[in-house]
Amino acid sequence: CKTCIIMPSLIKKCKTFRWQPDSKSFPELPTITIWARLVLGLLCGISLGLRMETKGVMGSLFGLNIITFLPMFWFNKYLDAQIDSYKSLNFAGVINSFCLMLLVWIVFFTAEHGDEEASLAKAISEAARASGGFATNEVDGEDIDGASGMEETGPGDEF
Repeated sequence: CKTCIIMPSLIKKCKTFRWQPDSKSFPELPTITIWARLVLGLLCGISLGLRMETKGVMGSLFGLNIITFLPMFWFNKYLDAQIDSYKSLNFAGVINSFCLMLLVWIVFFTAEHGDEEASLAKAISEAARASGGFATNEVDGEDIDGASGMEETGPGDEF
């Protein structure tokens, strides 16, 4: 198995202290860095989604710093890689990992706060019903959560 032979050598290269790799001796470094950032983004997103105290800009900046600077510290200080020999190693995969972190954060946060989401949907529905801009979310006498559609308005109707 070719993968069984390659993986131990890659792991050894990733763990060797002050090895000073360059693009010829360790061409897989950008790919490994991108995957490491994706894993960090996934873990930060799960952490931020499950913790109640971290919200908004502070959580986003914390995750972005972890995603960006932890791998940079690894290949700059631990491996002592020759960064100039690689084309764009410093920020490879940062945006993708940040987007993954935000997606996972939103999914976990929404799953943990379903009752608050339902009350927000109800408040929006009531406000829309009061303004006359939207139809009610009742079909045949049954309440359908979050399934309100636009009412048809005539030329003289106001919003």
